[in-house]
Amino acid sequence: MQIKLEEVIEAIDKTDVETQYYYYIPEERIIIKDDDSIKDKYLIPLPSHKQIDDYGTMKNFIEDLDDEEAQGWLAEAIKGAGAFRRFRSTLERFGITVKWYSYLEEAHESIAIDWCEYYGIEYLENSPFQPVSTNKETPLPKADKKHNYRFIIIDKDNAYSLAYLVVDFRKALHKLTDSNITIDVDEAVEELRYYLDKKYPIYAISDNGRYIGYCVCKIEDDVVWLESIYVRPEYRRKGVGKMLFEKAESVAKEYGNSTLYQYVHPNNDNMLNFLKRNGYDVLNLIEIRKAYEGEENKTTYTIGDHEYKY
Repeated sequence: MQIKLEEVIEAIDKTDVETQYYYYIPEERIIIKDDDSIKDKYLIPLPSHKQIDDYGTMKNFIEDLDDEEAQGWLAEAIKGAGAFRRFRSTLERFGITVKWYSYLEEAHESIAIDWCEYYGIEYLENSPFQPVSTNKETPLPKADKKHNYRFIIIDKDNAYSLAYLVVDFRKALHKLTDSNITIDVDEAVEELRYYLDKKYPIYAISDNGRYIGYCVCKIEDDVVWLESIYVRPEYRRKGVGKMLFEKAESVAKEYGNSTLYQYVHPNNDNMLNFLKRNGYDVLNLIEIRKAYEGEENKTTYTIGDHEYKY
């Protein structure tokens, strides 16, 4: 999911008591809902009039001023009814109207970025298209993307945005077993809601708003299991997995544990190597079952004096 940051800021600037804007997921654009056929699950509400709190921004602006006289007059101006009108008049008197609108724009930009980060929407500060050089011998260099990694706590409001990443994770797991089982976005949402109902912490990492990895910590009898951990392929070996793993370990420490526990597929070499690099090399439990009807197991593993099919 993507959006131009300026479009979010523009919608925030226009938001009032009677207007509510939404991000429409299928078309990746901002709309005012005027069609009852649009399902609510495809709509992400932009910050409301109350959340924007321009009155609070005015108070912060006054506190940040260096001019004590202007501070005093503005502090009196925002008391009672008609505060916004008196505030603007006082700004003009001290010649700081431009300074205020610059301050307000930065405040709205901060709100817009926080909103994008929370809902896993990648925000584009410029056009997503690269300029094309007409000279084949001296092509224009690609712009370096600045990474802005942030931890996001997942709850029931933004779970739908993470569901797409859950689908990718489940597909990756099924490839390890050559399974044809699939999972769709709605099923992924239900999976996340199950974890949330159980009070399992879910953390995502965003890069300029886009969710690039997540982990789920399952807590049972004060033992913390790493239920899920996944990083987009293009972000691997860049420290993202390490950040998520350390976050999960911090949860384990909160419950008095010195280690996480996790189930790992024997074919998942990437995860097994990752765990070894982080000091996880003790085999804890073996899960054993009978073969399913018609199941062929071509791989065997030897543990001690015992051989097992897989």
